[in-house]
Amino acid sequence: MTEFLTNFILPIVKALFAPFDIALGWITLLGPYGALIAVGAVTGLAVNLFQKYCSNQKLLGRRRADLEKLKSLMSDAKASKDEEKTARISSLTSQISSKYALESLKPALYSIPPLCILAMWVGARLSFEPVRPGDVVEVIGTFEDGAKGFTYFVPNEGLASEGPAIVPVAIRKSTLIADAAPPAPAPASAAAVPKESANAMQKPGDSNVLLKPVVEDSSAPQAHWKIRAEKEGEFALQIRHGEDRYSIAVPVHAKGGRPPEPATIFRTESLTRDRLLSVEFKLREPVPSAWWNIYMQAMGIYLITAMIFGLALRRVMGIQ
Repeated sequence: MTEFLTNFILPIVKALFAPFDIALGWITLLGPYGALIAVGAVTGLAVNLFQKYCSNQKLLGRRRADLEKLKSLMSDAKASKDEEKTARISSLTSQISSKYALESLKPALYSIPPLCILAMWVGARLSFEPVRPGDVVEVIGTFEDGAKGFTYFVPNEGLASEGPAIVPVAIRKSTLIADAAPPAPAPASAAAVPKESANAMQKPGDSNVLLKPVVEDSSAPQAHWKIRAEKEGEFALQIRHGEDRYSIAVPVHAKGGRPPEPATIFRTESLTRDRLLSVEFKLREPVPSAWWNIYMQAMGIYLITAMIFGLALRRVMGIQ
């Protein structure tokens, strides 16, 4: 299943991004927040255009008017305690309501596929900052569990190595910072001091330094590089491991533009189980996780903006 998604679905999705790159590529010049608000507004407008021109608005208007009339008749029937009339009106209301809902949902058959692709485009193009000239980006290559030896990043005119270009393929373990001497007993007055505060007040050379991981664990062999973007353009990140060669496009923009693909998957597994599986870029995220974006960062701003514009334009455009 994973191989099917990697080799068949993802190439199709990336091909479908091309029209959005052409039509909406200019919004990246507005900055991360401006671009997210702009594409959210476009999404809200698109939803309403689908609703207006892919549904029978006259029929929906008549059914809404019928429902309003039936609501008034229902109130009168309940006031007069006419149970038979109330039951007839309730049955008729249910029939008209169901037909109204079905007619209103018809535009979804046309709008959901392109809007899903647009949301995926936003996630791929606007959730991370593009690489600028002078930026240093960490690159992580993940290998199969049988991989070993060294792997090599090949610098070029646009991408230089910020550190070793030849690195080992190995499983990374947490490195802990700790003093060799045992911690001194804490005075009674310090018992109420939180652990985090005590850690923050310690200086390099204190005897009771708290253990702290400085390198994250990895469950699979990895190689880590740091690359520096030298100038604007699109350059190939070339990686060599044994006899294998890999190449990934890295666009570098002075202003606007799109980031490189955050992760590129080459395969799910091989017979020898010693090949490169994927390459990941540690890109900056322009939007922090907070309550005002419902802790969804860039996608949160996009969805909130699309909802606000969608509801506001519905009234302006007189959509039933």
